[in-house]
Amino acid sequence: MSMFSIEPSNLSLSLTLGLTLGLSACQSLPKQPHLPESQALSARVEALYQQDNKKQDSVRITRLDNGTSIINSKTDSIDNIDLVAAISAQNDTHPDLSGYHPIITGANAFASRSILTGMATRSIDAQYYIWHDDEAGQLLLKDLWDAAERGVIVRLLLDDFNNNAKFDQHLLRFSSHPNIAVRIINPLMYRKFQTLNYLTGFPRINRRMHNKSMIFDKQITIIGGRNIGDEYLSNDKNSQFADLDVLLIGKVVADIDNSFASYWSAPISFDIETLATLDKGETTDFVQGLDKLKADEKNSSNGSLSIYKAAIEDSSIDKDLLNKRVPFRWTDMQFLSDDVGKLTKTVPADTNLVHQLRTLLGSPSKKLTIISSYFVPTKDGVDTLVELAESGIEIKILTNSFDATDVTAVHSGYSQWRPSLLRAGVKIYELKATASEEKRENKLWKARSQSSTSLHAKAFAVDDYQVFIGSYNVDPRSANINTEMGVIINDDQLATQLHDALSDDLLTQAYEVKLLDNGNLQWHTIEDGKKVVYDSEPRIDVSDHVWLTIMSWLPIDWLL
Repeated sequence: MSMFSIEPSNLSLSLTLGLTLGLSACQSLPKQPHLPESQALSARVEALYQQDNKKQDSVRITRLDNGTSIINSKTDSIDNIDLVAAISAQNDTHPDLSGYHPIITGANAFASRSILTGMATRSIDAQYYIWHDDEAGQLLLKDLWDAAERGVIVRLLLDDFNNNAKFDQHLLRFSSHPNIAVRIINPLMYRKFQTLNYLTGFPRINRRMHNKSMIFDKQITIIGGRNIGDEYLSNDKNSQFADLDVLLIGKVVADIDNSFASYWSAPISFDIETLATLDKGETTDFVQGLDKLKADEKNSSNGSLSIYKAAIEDSSIDKDLLNKRVPFRWTDMQFLSDDVGKLTKTVPADTNLVHQLRTLLGSPSKKLTIISSYFVPTKDGVDTLVELAESGIEIKILTNSFDATDVTAVHSGYSQWRPSLLRAGVKIYELKATASEEKRENKLWKARSQSSTSLHAKAFAVDDYQVFIGSYNVDPRSANINTEMGVIINDDQLATQLHDALSDDLLTQAYEVKLLDNGNLQWHTIEDGKKVVYDSEPRIDVSDHVWLTIMSWLPIDWLL
């Protein structure tokens, strides 16, 4: 079965630029992608880990304001932290296994990244599709800068689609630190007039790195569906994403580290200094350039900084790690990642992550639960799901409702297949945009704000023992165009939790779509404690119907 999302802006690019293919022309990028300084920094990372980890000196890590910090951390700082030693002790107990701990809420997702950055003593490697220039993005950059100030080597690899000329300036100031290097993968050539890239380089820039990971001291990592930005970390006033990450230690971390290294060293990953220069008149001081944080300081009592500070204060992950209190579940895992050559079409299609999934997961024998923010199964995928359902496999799907998705075209690529799936017995749930307004008792979908919610998680469970969590959506773009990553976790408890998450208990947060005997659809949900049935798609008007119909006629599924 094709386990096929595309981030909203990436889709907009694809649809807009598809009309300009005839204008495509060669464009040149710098001949030397990696400068001597960043190559030397990577050599320093390698040298660090050639030493005996057990001989690493303990380092005093304080999370107090040192006079330059914008956000204070815990006042009860931990002395003599050695993250490597703390985790190595657990790894030694489970030498052939890996440990995982789900990160459910956006607050915990931010706190985990911030606190682990503060605990790292050697290196931090981060790889992201989106790193927004907002409060969350600038705060985490500041955390990384502070880590570099105390000697930690930081490498930041970003996809280029969501960057802009202003963010280039931040990254240039950030990478000026001798312990920091920034690379941009598959970059846009024209930094300030980005529309020119769309007109001349569509075939190349349509392929994006969608991977998301942070690796601390090569001992512990966070991977999953979240990008870096306020809406991904449950702190946006207008919208937020319901998402899922996992904290990983043990054997699997080495595989994730090797994947990062292959992307970092790829010839299409360019040092930021080869692509942009600091504008005349721009400050060269990194901290002074963090404009979002300086502006938010004026609203210190109720601004974003206070919310992020509270998230850190409420978290005990640092002490829990050191005292072995994080409830890691130890099991066998397999890390999957697309080869970086997928971005340049230089590797066979059978090396793609989707093929690895088919090989490792096989065909379900009892249950299949899919959670995908953008679900575009295509005809072949629908045929496979129908065949499985008709053979007795229990299949449940959670994706976004029309009101929750911010990409109409993606909804058109999914909605046309609902009758066929429902007729075969597949259960379909669609997350409501108002989900965060409910009391979210379900363990997998907790949120803090009252803003509009959109599903962004990417996970599925096969039978009673296998779960995939990562960046991969069930759509053609994830399968064939973008690079993706994730882990297969072999754990019956997690599989059961994921299967059970899609049930009637979800109806306060989602619609269950049902097929009537006459072929019409109904949307069943619970509002204000009462069962409600909609005979037409909720929160969709005539113009939306017309647009969805037109989009369903277009041969664009491959772009979705």
